Amino acid sequence: MLIAHLLALFLPSAARPPTVTLRNKVELPLVSAGVWQYNSSVAEASILAAVKAGFTAVDTALDYWNQDGVGRAIQKAIASQTMRREDIFVETKVPGCGNPLENTTRNPFDCYASTARNLAFDLEQLNLTYVDLVIIHFPPFPSFIVRSCGEWTGSCQMARAQWKAMVEFYKAGKARAIGVSNYCPSCFECLRDSEVFPMVNQVMYHVGMGADPGGIVSYGRKMGVVTQAYSSLGNNPFTKHADVRILKGNLTTGIAKSHNVSTVQLALKYIISQGIAAVTKSSNPAHLKSDLDLWSWDLSEKEMDQLQAFEIPGVLQKYSFACSSAQQQHLVV
Repeated sequence: MLIAHLLALFLPSAARPPTVTLRNKVELPLVSAGVWQYNSSVAEASILAAVKAGFTAVDTALDYWNQDGVGRAIQKAIASQTMRREDIFVETKVPGCGNPLENTTRNPFDCYASTARNLAFDLEQLNLTYVDLVIIHFPPFPSFIVRSCGEWTGSCQMARAQWKAMVEFYKAGKARAIGVSNYCPSCFECLRDSEVFPMVNQVMYHVGMGADPGGIVSYGRKMGVVTQAYSSLGNNPFTKHADVRILKGNLTTGIAKSHNVSTVQLALKYIISQGIAAVTKSSNPAHLKSDLDLWSWDLSEKEMDQLQAFEIPGVLQKYSFACSSAQQQHLVV
């Protein structure tokens, strides 16, 4: 382990992403390697390549069904003395409650117990004794229908039951931090009186959505919740590819060319320049390495203004596929 310790000390700064501090003082790396839509073997190979490239954080989920591959990659990296367990920030997720498409949390009256089981399953799949961050992947299913959380739909009761299991997991030392994903302010309001408030909200965020889609970024800052971006290149579950308007648009290609970087690097730089953590992914070692070359150059104020003003039709405000309301309303259209 001495070798791993020395490597951690002397790796070039470009290969060690800066961090953002969570409310409990845990440091979340600003860039994480994701594995969404990868099978277990591809996830394993991509995480091994990401670690070699200098990534210090990985992002997975129970319902990605590839945590075993991520776990194997972490164990191989540790065994080869590439790193120590404490050198890699592991983030995972458990499904929200009541979703008929999720076998493990389908029963809306079993949210606490099913979440506790899923948290234990996360550790089993990853072959770890703890994770650095675990988040609820999406709010309770009623929010998908009414686009809001509230007492009358049962979504607040379900959210609190899930969150109780999360807090117990955290207090037991099995997660260094806990948070949510795809939560809108009305869903956060369900947890306002909780002993531990969510520390992270992972939402869709990328160039073309505006600086503060739906007010979710400013809400997080007000509440002490760190925003983390998924689909940072505009990826969606239908095309499975980055948005061509980000990769090849006139504005993004022009700014990227002026800095001699790729549009992918530009898109990531735009996010982290605002103190928002980003999840990216690639199975290509060269691409992974370039994804970390984000601190040797800076965007000008004018360039940031241009990127924040850039709008991609159809994506504005849609930071969550589940809910969007700041108020606990009966129906939001």
